Order: sequence, then C-alpha cells, then structure tokens
Amino acid sequence: MDPLARRLDAACRIARDAGRLALRHFENRGGLAVEAKGRQDLVSEADRAVEALIRRELAARFPEDGVLGEEEGGEETSLMWIVDPIDGTSNFLRGVPYWGVVLAYAVGGTTEIGVTYDPVHDEMFAARRGAGAWRDGVPIQVSERPLEASSCALSFSFKNDARKYEALIGRLADAGIDHRRTGSTALNLCHVADGRHEAMLTLGCNSWDAAAGLCLVEAAGGIASAWPLGEWTRMRAVAACAPGVEGALAEVAGFGVREGAAG
Repeated sequence: MDPLARRLDAACRIARDAGRLALRHFENRGGLAVEAKGRQDLVSEADRAVEALIRRELAARFPEDGVLGEEEGGEETSLMWIVDPIDGTSNFLRGVPYWGVVLAYAVGGTTEIGVTYDPVHDEMFAARRGAGAWRDGVPIQVSERPLEASSCALSFSFKNDARKYEALIGRLADAGIDHRRTGSTALNLCHVADGRHEAMLTLGCNSWDAAAGLCLVEAAGGIASAWPLGEWTRMRAVAACAPGVEGALAEVAGFGVREGAAG
C-alpha cells in the first residue's frame, strides 16, 4: 500500500473511532464543561478529548507527520494533518445532529486526502486528490442541477463583518440561488461533493474547517478554493461548487471560486 493509501485508510479508521467517542459525549452533553473562546465560539471537554485521541493515533502511525488542530494548534509543515475534532461545536452542544469529525492530509501545501465522518448519521466521506470521492465506499459526484434550481450552503463566523453576509444573502437571492446556514462548514462541503447542495460559500473560516471538504468537492468533480502555502493558520474566504454554477457563485462571492480570498 502506498503512503497516501495508508494514510487514507488510517484517517477513516481514526475518524470513526473519534466519532464514536464524540457521539458518547453528544449523548451526555448536559454534563460537559464548556468554555467560550470568543463570541459564539465554544469549546468543550469533548472537543479536547476527541482531538487528543486523534493526535495519539496519528503520532503512533505516522510520527514523521505534523498536526495542526483546532484546539491544540500546531505549525505548518511539509507533511501535515489538519484536524477539527468536532466541526459544528455549537450544534453539538445544543443537541443539533449536524456536526462531524474532520481530518485532512497535506503534502507541500496541497491537500491530498480529505475525510469527514458524520457519527450521528454514520456517514463516512473520504477523498484522495485525483482518485475520487466516496460516501461509505460508494463513489459520489457533484450535482448537475441548473442554476435556477441550485442551493448554496453558507458558513458564518462572528469574526467576520455581519453586514457583508447580509449583502451576500441579497446577492444570492438576486442570482436565484437558494441558501442554507446549517452550522458545519465541513458537512456543508461533504454535501456539495455528494450533490445535496450545488455550492458552499463562507467569507471566513479556518483550514481545519474546510481543507478536507474542499478536497472532497474537487475529487467529486467540483471546483473548490485552494488553501495557499503559508496560509494554513489564517482565516480565509473560500467557496466550492458544481461546475455549472461557478460563474454565478464567483459573481456573488466577489472572488474567484478557485482562488478564495483573504478572510
């Protein structure tokens, strides 16, 4: 098995184990210790426990690889895992079943592997750059719905200017694109890859929210923003979509879908 195939297999196994741990916490979330990192930006003991499990498993299997995680941080390295233990923590803590465990693997700044596990619905999304994307081992591809029937998933951070989002929603409506804000960038991107949405757009997110999902969308035949070398620890505006809505989405977003923009 080649090195990337080994890592893809391991990432799926680790994500599933981490998801089981997260699900146990989800079912007993009332007793979790919770802290605020910022406005509407929460972290719980579940986030930290799940990230610790992922880091232990990665270190045991691939000690040469670096890890950049939402809760424990890290530095950009040439061989790097990008980890979000629970993407959608606010949903998780409120009992909303829309959150996931996220692992991506980048080589020299290019995301080669993307894995997101949805424990509540027991769906495993996995991709390898240039080889394809899968849900539970079955190949997936982006939607072919026309623009007038399209749906865009939005992600919003209180670190961004709310007025820009208000204007963005207006432009989406003017373009005839429906929108949803569901609380998990990672799952939104999975659902673009799987054809449930035609697009995803955020004016600011972190690499651990989006790297795996952007890889999934591209591997499923879609178009997605790249995360530039040297920018992995900074917020960026990113987008992803089916090819048929790229032009309209770029016009709405105000930046090229393939390039993204500084957050």
